[in-house]
Amino acid sequence: MPGRLITTQEAFDELCDHLAEAGLVAFDTEFVSESYYRPRLCLLQFATKERQAVVDPFEIESLQRWWELFADDETTIVAHGAREEVRFCLHFAQSPPRKLVDVQVAEGLLSRGFPLSYKALVQRVLNERIDSNETRTDWARRPLTSRQIDYALEDVEHLLIIWDQQQEALTKSGRLDWAWDEFERRSGVYAAEDDGERWRKVSGVHRLSRREMAIARELHEWRDEQAQNRDKPARTVLRDDLIIDLARRKPRKLPDVTATRGMQRGHKRDAEQLLACVQRAMEVPDKDCPQKSKKHRAAPQEDVLAKLLGIALADRCAEFGLSQSIIGSMSDLQELVRWHAFDGRQGPTPVLLQGWRAEVCGNVLTDLLDGRVSMRVVDTQQEAPLTFERVD
Repeated sequence: MPGRLITTQEAFDELCDHLAEAGLVAFDTEFVSESYYRPRLCLLQFATKERQAVVDPFEIESLQRWWELFADDETTIVAHGAREEVRFCLHFAQSPPRKLVDVQVAEGLLSRGFPLSYKALVQRVLNERIDSNETRTDWARRPLTSRQIDYALEDVEHLLIIWDQQQEALTKSGRLDWAWDEFERRSGVYAAEDDGERWRKVSGVHRLSRREMAIARELHEWRDEQAQNRDKPARTVLRDDLIIDLARRKPRKLPDVTATRGMQRGHKRDAEQLLACVQRAMEVPDKDCPQKSKKHRAAPQEDVLAKLLGIALADRCAEFGLSQSIIGSMSDLQELVRWHAFDGRQGPTPVLLQGWRAEVCGNVLTDLLDGRVSMRVVDTQQEAPLTFERVD
């Protein structure tokens, strides 16, 4: 493994000099997420047109130089299914990547296959088979084996040539701008996952009263802080169902905190802090308790209309050679129906009417809702068997 595995700060700094000079870098990570507050970074893999390397973050004092390159305006990063890589960048660089290519997304804009695994993507684009026998390996365990290093390098070995071919195809089809827009949009989606009132994601919290929601909010904030301090998944500190139970019971004395099934074991040491959370929430003025979310009650016709639009969208995707899953979901269609037909087009524009998606959908979906076009089967033998005709 000499030369492939980097375990010193000096060698890592030299690699970063090379990556900055290259300006185009294939990148991947290996991590373990099951036992930690946030995924534990266990390996970083890099490839340029000149060299490949694996970096052991357990041995390197500072990786900051790389995260700065990841987030700058000059270095193009090529990855596959880059959700966690974006989240690492947000955490370590405190900034989103600005020139990130995701070849999984790019392929979704060129074919009806999305999302494709890395193995399937290499097979489709390069007609090569790769090994995937180390998928379940424990990347936190040391020492690393030669097979692990081989597998890790294989994850970046093909990325640059795949992107070269995809970029050429996207340019020919006039979809290169679509790809860059989608790369940026998805980075924004990943960044937003940790924003906002995360306590509202606790299962069952929407069924609580406003006072009970105040307790759940306090308990969630305590749980999150404890999980960070202990570097443990939040659910192992206090389960969602126990947050809901405490919020409903509103314990007033210490023995009451653990007086329910599931609370006796492992939570006695936290009982005083949990009781303090409940007491703080009980002292919150009524006007400052969380507001109930305004849950939209869908009219019966909304579901019918969304399904109708789904048929039209499937036909458009077939015509464009795209997978419907990369464009939008049933909830996106429902959002469009609600916004266009029931909410007076107030609020944010639905995602299906933004950017390149608007080019695919055109005015077909909104015209269908307005009765301006009709839809009928024109040829059952075609991939896109429907036609849309304007109504006088």
